[in-house]
Amino acid sequence: MKRFSIIILSLFLAAQFTGCVTKQKYTELQNQYKRCQDDLTYANSENVDFANAKKQLTADLNTQLLKVEQLEKDTLALSRRLRQSERDLAKATRDYDELLKNFAEQNVNNQSQMNQLLDNIDKIKDDLAAQQDSLNAARAVLEAKEARIREMQNILNQKDAEVKALKDKVSAALKGFEGSGLNVMEKDGKVYVSMEDKLLFASGSWTINEQGLNAIRQLASVLESEKEISVLIEGHTDNVPYRGSGQVKDNWDLSVLRATSVVKAILASGNIAPVRLSASGRSEYLPIDTNDSAEARAKNRRTEIILTPNLDKLFELIQNN
Repeated sequence: MKRFSIIILSLFLAAQFTGCVTKQKYTELQNQYKRCQDDLTYANSENVDFANAKKQLTADLNTQLLKVEQLEKDTLALSRRLRQSERDLAKATRDYDELLKNFAEQNVNNQSQMNQLLDNIDKIKDDLAAQQDSLNAARAVLEAKEARIREMQNILNQKDAEVKALKDKVSAALKGFEGSGLNVMEKDGKVYVSMEDKLLFASGSWTINEQGLNAIRQLASVLESEKEISVLIEGHTDNVPYRGSGQVKDNWDLSVLRATSVVKAILASGNIAPVRLSASGRSEYLPIDTNDSAEARAKNRRTEIILTPNLDKLFELIQNN
């Protein structure tokens, strides 16, 4: 887009210096330049919105991780207090036993002194009982926190196992398309199905070809049985400006239309609730390779189908703690 704007500006300056361009041509160049500037402003605005959204999601994840870290620190502190209380209780018990021993050996004749001594013994008993109650309460809190940590770890382990099983299931369903521009991978607790454009679309088109439809049908058969999986379809392009016409004006429009085409193909291929699916166009702004060669640009022209397991239980547990 920036390169295109520079070309238009160059033409405009050339016209100024040479004086060989008619007023009508000059006006057309001005209009084209303005449209390019508007497109650039819109693209920059969209990029800022996506960057802000990513920043917010990252902040939310960091907040949850901090809560887990604080929970572990609190558990460690309680463990230390529990051990100190146990040492205090042991010392108090020894003191109590020593006091009883001294009491028996002294054979106190003074009744008032004996009564005072008995009062002290009763006080020690009360203190011991209070410490025991405090120790029991601390032990109960510690056990509850340890139970929640184990529950969180079990949920995480279960989700990891589910994601791996889902990846294996998807890989098995799409095995026939290996080497055709399709790749299945596990990343950040999600399963990514990446399809290069050569598997799905002709150049500049958003109509899915027959080979791509076959791959989508196989994937849809997995999604039918995995009803708790959310599906995000992202369209990606390279950095070559789109030269289309009509309502499709740039790579943003093309990436959105391609993602939407895949969503519709999935819905047409199986009994899948539409609420589980969403489409997103990312244009050229999330490349996986440089755009300095034909091979690199081909890798960037892709559609990613991102399968996310249901993490409601884990988030609910973290929030409750």
